[in-house]
Amino acid sequence: MLSIAVPAFSFGGTGIGILLENLGYIEDAGLFFWGCLIGAFLLAYLAWGKPRKDIVSLLAPMYAVIIFFATWEMKPTVILQILFNISLTVLVVRLNRRFSTLPVKEQGEDLMEKYLYDYLHRITPFFRGIDRDTAHNIASAVLSFKFGLYSKVVASADIAISRLPGEGAIAAARKAVTIIRDRAVKLDESDVKAYSALTFSPGDEQYLAIIVPADQIMNRDDYILDNAIILAYAVAYLCSPDDGQMLDEHQNFIIQILSSYKEQMGL
Repeated sequence: MLSIAVPAFSFGGTGIGILLENLGYIEDAGLFFWGCLIGAFLLAYLAWGKPRKDIVSLLAPMYAVIIFFATWEMKPTVILQILFNISLTVLVVRLNRRFSTLPVKEQGEDLMEKYLYDYLHRITPFFRGIDRDTAHNIASAVLSFKFGLYSKVVASADIAISRLPGEGAIAAARKAVTIIRDRAVKLDESDVKAYSALTFSPGDEQYLAIIVPADQIMNRDDYILDNAIILAYAVAYLCSPDDGQMLDEHQNFIIQILSSYKEQMGL
């Protein structure tokens, strides 16, 4: 409906101007360009809501102001309005054809980003009892692991683990941090094939982001580590607001992990 409103207001405004001039209410229909302005602002509003931004459509109001207000040496005419209205109509068609969908790569990334946010929302009730300081150390362990700062991973993880007593969700979070810590120790020793001896139990699955059939798991050690990283990231994101911006900046690290399991998860 909004797409139709752009040419409707722009051409309709020009028609009303011509009618008012013929009826003697205004002297020059060319100066009655309000329909063009409304159409330009509607086009910009429509462009703003698209998944991809069209800078030309977004700047349509500025072009309208320049054409009808700033160029006093060229008096606006009905012909100028019609040409401007045709341009708006072409931009509407272009906007709907080229900017209404994301590129294939971005669609996939957008899907996994939504999956991550749905996962965060799902597990939020389980981890409300984790304090900010503990969550900060979990965030430090995850981000340090990403950057290969393995000694810092161990230091931050040890603090977090000592502050995570309990069962259920808390035990799952403790296990996730321990799995990351153990892998960091091995990597720091250049033992790239060694992983943690810990694993997640069937009861932990409600807290995990990646659940795939056992026969589709290509490398079980990597599968456990990936789930541990995502769970630890999620707990830090939910419980350490001070680290929120930093975790947002490195969200793609988590999305890449999730994307590698997209087919197995049927997404």
